Amino acid sequence: QITAWGIEGAYFATEADAEIFSHELKYLMVNQHASFNSPVWFNIGVDGVPQQASACQPYRARVSTPFGMKQIGEIVDKNLVGLPVYDSKGLTLVAATKRNGRKRVFRVELANGTFVEATGDHLVSITPSYGSGARANWMRVDEVQPGMRMRLQTDRVASMAAQAVPVLQAAEVIVRQAASVYAGDGSDPTELDDFVTLRMADGDVEVSEAALAGWLQGDGFVGQYDPATSTNSSLTIEFEVANQEERSWVLKHLDIVFPNVHRNEGRHPDLPEYRKIRLYGEVLRRFVTKYGLLNRRDAIRVPDAIWDGHPSAVNAYLKSVFQTDGYICVRRERRTITGAYGRTTVGQQGLAEVATISKAWMQDIQLLLLSRGIYTRLFRKREKRPDREDTWVVSISFLSERQKFAEQIGFVAATKQDKLIESLAFAGKKCAEERAERIKAIVDLGEEDVFDIQTLSGEYLSNNIVVHNCFILSVDDDMHSILDWFKNEGVIFKGGSGSGINVSRIRSSREQLSGGGWASGPVSFMRGADSVAGSIKSGGTTRRAAKMVVLDSDHPDVRDFIWCKAKEEKKAWALGEMGYDMSLNGEAWQSIQFQNANNSVRATDDFMKAAIAGETWNLTARTDGHVLETLNARELLREISEATWQCGDPGMQFDTTINDWHTNPVSGRINGSNPCSEYMSIDDSACNLASLNLMRFVHADGEFDVARFSRAVDVVFTAQEILVGFSDYPTPAITANARSHRQLGIGYANLGALLMQRGLAYDSNEGRAYAASITALMTGEAYAQSARLAAAVGPYEAYPKNKSAHDRVMEKHRAAAYRIIADLVPPTLLSAARQAWDDAVSLGKTAGYRNAQASVLAPTGTISFMMDCDTTGVEPDIALVKYKRLVGGGMLKLVNGTVPAALRRLGYTETAGSAITTYIEQQGTIEGAPGLKDEHLDVFDCAFKPQNGVRSISHMGHIKMMGAVQPFISGAISKTVNLPETATVDDVAEAYLEAWKHGVKAIAIYRDGSKKVQPLSVNADASNSKKVAESVVTVERIVEVNRPQRRRLPDTRDSLTHKFSIEGHEGYITVGKFDDGTPGELFVTMAKEGSTLSGMMDAFATSVSLLFQYGVPLSHLVEKFGYMRFEPAGWTGNPEIGMAKSIVDYVFRWLGHRFLSAEEKTYMGLTRTSEIIADPLAQQERLEQIVSITPPPITENFTIASPSPARGMRLNSTPDAPPCPRCGWLTVRSGTCHKCENCGETTGCS
Repeated sequence: QITAWGIEGAYFATEADAEIFSHELKYLMVNQHASFNSPVWFNIGVDGVPQQASACQPYRARVSTPFGMKQIGEIVDKNLVGLPVYDSKGLTLVAATKRNGRKRVFRVELANGTFVEATGDHLVSITPSYGSGARANWMRVDEVQPGMRMRLQTDRVASMAAQAVPVLQAAEVIVRQAASVYAGDGSDPTELDDFVTLRMADGDVEVSEAALAGWLQGDGFVGQYDPATSTNSSLTIEFEVANQEERSWVLKHLDIVFPNVHRNEGRHPDLPEYRKIRLYGEVLRRFVTKYGLLNRRDAIRVPDAIWDGHPSAVNAYLKSVFQTDGYICVRRERRTITGAYGRTTVGQQGLAEVATISKAWMQDIQLLLLSRGIYTRLFRKREKRPDREDTWVVSISFLSERQKFAEQIGFVAATKQDKLIESLAFAGKKCAEERAERIKAIVDLGEEDVFDIQTLSGEYLSNNIVVHNCFILSVDDDMHSILDWFKNEGVIFKGGSGSGINVSRIRSSREQLSGGGWASGPVSFMRGADSVAGSIKSGGTTRRAAKMVVLDSDHPDVRDFIWCKAKEEKKAWALGEMGYDMSLNGEAWQSIQFQNANNSVRATDDFMKAAIAGETWNLTARTDGHVLETLNARELLREISEATWQCGDPGMQFDTTINDWHTNPVSGRINGSNPCSEYMSIDDSACNLASLNLMRFVHADGEFDVARFSRAVDVVFTAQEILVGFSDYPTPAITANARSHRQLGIGYANLGALLMQRGLAYDSNEGRAYAASITALMTGEAYAQSARLAAAVGPYEAYPKNKSAHDRVMEKHRAAAYRIIADLVPPTLLSAARQAWDDAVSLGKTAGYRNAQASVLAPTGTISFMMDCDTTGVEPDIALVKYKRLVGGGMLKLVNGTVPAALRRLGYTETAGSAITTYIEQQGTIEGAPGLKDEHLDVFDCAFKPQNGVRSISHMGHIKMMGAVQPFISGAISKTVNLPETATVDDVAEAYLEAWKHGVKAIAIYRDGSKKVQPLSVNADASNSKKVAESVVTVERIVEVNRPQRRRLPDTRDSLTHKFSIEGHEGYITVGKFDDGTPGELFVTMAKEGSTLSGMMDAFATSVSLLFQYGVPLSHLVEKFGYMRFEPAGWTGNPEIGMAKSIVDYVFRWLGHRFLSAEEKTYMGLTRTSEIIADPLAQQERLEQIVSITPPPITENFTIASPSPARGMRLNSTPDAPPCPRCGWLTVRSGTCHKCENCGETTGCS
C-alpha cells in the first residue's frame, strides 16, 4: 500500500524505482531491520479508522464562500490557504490544499435537482429521515443509497443577504488575519489578497457587465453575420427588448460598459416598443470573451466572472435572465381538481420560474440562486410537439423563497414584478434553513483529476451540501476548547495513538471567572481527561492509552500540578494495605486519578538559573499576567524533585533549549510534547515514527555496516514521508499542520545491545562517541533524503517562511558532528556521519527540505519486542536477567542475548563464554562469574542493580549519554534516568540540573521501588502485590514467550461417567482425568447419534477438553457457563443441582460440585444449604478464611505454582438469579432487586 501511495504521489521516477523500493521496504520489515511505531500497525486496514485523508472532488466542484461559489480546483491551484468558506455552522477557513491525482468520481443527485460530485471515499452528511432535526451521520459517497437524505443548506447566505457589504467586510478581515498567519505557508498572500480585493469590488462596471451578459444569454445574439448575407461581418452583440422598461434597463448598463461605442436600434412594424439594439466591433471582444458569450444553446453556462462576482453583480445577472427567459404564474382563486388520488382543493399560488433548453445552464442558475440563499426545484418539462425540444425549469415555489427573490433580484418589467409582489400576499410555506433532501440517484462519472481542501472546522459546503474534508494538542482558556480537548484525545486513543498537551493557557484556580466565582484550574480539568484516557484503551486493545500533560513553571497552579499524582498514589498505597489488588490492572490503581498520563513541568533557562542561585520566581496570572505569588525557585525545584522521588512524576522539559533547536519558530512555539517526550513540535501537530534495529546492521565479524544502514534510513524515511500525505488525523487542525510541516521521526532501538556487543561500556567516553556518531549518521542521512525528496516533489509548505530558522538549525547539527572526538570512533562511521550532514546542508540550500523534522528517539517498547531487540530505544539493558509483569497478568523472565557476542568481542573463548552465561542465568548477575576480568565488568553494567550484585549505571551515565546524542536529534529523547532505591531527593534535583546543563530537552527520572508495582524488575518476587504470583516462564527469544503449552493426558487414564436427566432429556457426562485427579477431557452424550443437538454437544465438549489441557481453571469455566439459560431446562432429580437452567448449566455445575474445592464452591454459590446447617462453625471459619484480607505468608524460597487468583467472596450471588434483560449476564441481588455487574442494568429502582 505504501508503494502504491508513493506512485500516486509521484515519489518515484520509474516503475522500476517503485519496485525496488517496495522490495527493500518489505525486506527491512520482515527481517526485523526496522518497524513503524505501533499505531501504524494497529490502524492500517482497520475498519472504523477515518479514511478521509485522500477524499476529494473534481476541479469544477463549487465551494460556498462569502465571495461566491469557488471551484475547488482553483482554490487548490492558487493554494488559497486562509480563504473563508461556509460550513454547516457559519464561516471557517481553508487550512490546507492538496491535489490527489486521478480517482473515480460519483455524482449524488438530489430530488430537487441539486447534486454533489466527489470521490467514493469522500464523506457527506446523511440524515436518516426527513426534517432538519434528524440526527445526521457522516457516510462515504460510495456507501450512500437512493432514498437516503443529505443535508442541504438553503439559507446559509440569505440571512446575510440584506447586509452583504458588512458580511463581506467581515470576511475580508478574516482573510487579512489569515494571510498574516499563513504567510509563507505554501500559499501566496498577495494572490489571496488580490482575490479578496477583486471580490470586494462593487463597481458599476461589474454590475452592468453582469446585467448585459445575462440579457445576451437569455434574449440576445452574439457572433458575426455571414458576409454573404450581410454587409457587416464584424463581431456583433444584439439585445432584444419587448418594452420601454426592458429598453431602459439595457441602455442604462450599455452607457456604463460601452459609453463610446456606436449603437443601432432596429424596430418592428407591428410592435411599437420592440427594439433590437446592436453594437459592432472588436472593442466588444474582451467583454464577450470574459463572459463566454459565444457559447449558445446547450453550451450556455453561468460565466466564471459571475460565480466569482460581487453579490450585486450576481443579482443583476439573475434579474436579466429571469426577465428574458422567466415568468411569474399566479393562481388567484381556490379551485378543486381531480387527480389519481381523488378530488383536491388547491388555494392561491404563485410560482416564479425560468425555463430554457439547456440543462447545464439551468443547473448553474439553480446553484447560483442557492448561493443567494434561495431554494428552488429543477425539473424537466416534456414537450409534446414534435418540432420543439424539452425544457428545463427552475421553479421558486416556497413563499419564503419568492420573498427573498423579490427582495434581492426581482423582474425588470412592472407587469412581472407586480405579479410577483401580488403572489407574496398568498398563504404559503416557509422553506427550512436546512433541508434533508432525498437522494434520487448516484451516477458513476469515471476517473478524473481530483482536489482536496482542509478546513479548520473539518467540513465545508459544496453546492451548499454539507461535506467533510478531509498529536500534540492545544487547549485554550474557554470551556468549548477544554471539552474539545477531551473529545480529541478520545479520538486519538481510539486510533491507537497518544497525545500530549500543554495546559498552561487555562487560568488557574486562583483567578476569577468573568461571570463571577473562581476558576477550576487546569489540574481539575485533568481529572476529566484522565478518565477519558482510562476508559479508552489505545487502539481498542490491551495497549494502554498514552498521554503527556505539561504545565509551565510560572503557572499559579504549578505546585498543585507537581503533587497531584503523588497525592493520589498515597491513596492507592492505603488501598493496598487494606488488601486491594495492587497489580497493574488492579482495583487500587483504577480507583485513583492521574494514572493515565505522564506529567512534566516546563522550565525555562531563567527558572533553572534562578534555582541554582536561590532567587525568587514569580507565578503569573493567565488572564492579565500580573504576579499572583512569588516563590523561591530552588524550593520549587526541590518540590518537583520530592514528588519525582516519591512516584516518578513530574518530569521536566527545558523550554529554552527546545525552542533554540526549533526549525519552525515562525509557525509557532513548541509548547508541549507527545506522551513519551520524544516528539516536540508546534501545537496541534503529528509525527510519523519508525525505528531501526541497530543490531541487524552488524556483520558476522562484529562490525557495523555503515552503507546498509544509510540505505535503510533512505528507504524507511521515504516510506514515512509517503505515509504523511495518505494518513488520517484525528482533528482538522492536526491534519493541516501535519500536511504543511510533514514532521517525521526516524529513530533506532537496541543501542545498549550494540554497545555491549562491541565491548563498549554504556557509561564511557567511547560508548558515548559511538552512539553520537550512529545518531549523527541517521539524522544527517534522513535530512539529506528529505532534501532529495524536496527536489522531486517540493519542500514542505511552511518551509519558505521558516527557511532561515530551519537552515540555522541544520548548521548547528552539522557543527556538532564535527565536534565528535575522532580518536574514539571508527573512521568509516564518523566520516559517513559528517558527509551525511554536508550533503544535508548543501542539498537543503538548493532544494529546501520536505520535512520540518526528521528524527526522534522513541521508547520503542512494543516494536522492540516485534524486532526481537534486547534493549529499547537509546536505553541500556535494565538488567542481564529481568522479569516483566504483563498488563493482562503473568510474568516473563527475560535473558539478555547479547552477552555471548560481547564476550567473543572481548576475547573470551566459547568455553569461557558458556560458563559465564550459565552463571548469569543462575545468579541473575555477571558479577563473580568465573573467568571474567574486572576491567570488563563495566561493559555489562545495566540500568538496575541486579538481585545478587552491586553494580549499575549511575544516573550521570544516563544523562551524559542523552547529552551526547541530543545534538543529532530533531526532536528529543524518550529515556528514563534510573536511580537506585537508596537515592535521595538531592540526587533527583542534581539529575534535573545536570540534564539541563548537558543540553537535554526533556528528562524523566525513576527511582527503583518508588512505584508499589512496576512492569520490569530484576527479581521475580519484587512486587508488593498481595496476589499470589503466576507461573514464571524463562525465555531467550521474546517472540516465543506467549506460546501456550498443552498438557497431554496419559494414554491410560481414569475417567468418571455420570448419567443425568433434565425434564426427561437423558444424557451422559464422561470426564477423563489427569494423574492428579483434575479433569482433562470432557464427553457429553445426548440424543440420537448424528442429530444436531448431539453434534453440537460433541463439538462443545471437545473445545472444553482443549481448555482443560491448556490450563484454563475449571472455576473460570464454571463461572462463565454456569446458570446459562436455554432449553431444555427444568428439574433434574439431582439433589446437588435441582433445577438446571440448560444442559450447559448442568454440565458445569456438576463439574464444579465434583472437582472444585469447598472454598471455590462457596464462592460460586454451589454449596448446598444442608452443608452449611450441618456444621455451622466449620462454615464460619471457612468464610472468615475466604473474606480475610490478610494473605497467607510466602516464604522466600517458595515454588511458584499456577493457582487461581485470590478473589473476594461475592455473597450476593444466588443460583436462581434472573439474567440481565439488557445483556443476558447473570445478575446479583441488590436489596430487593437484582443488578447486572456486566452492564449496570437493574431489575428495579435500585
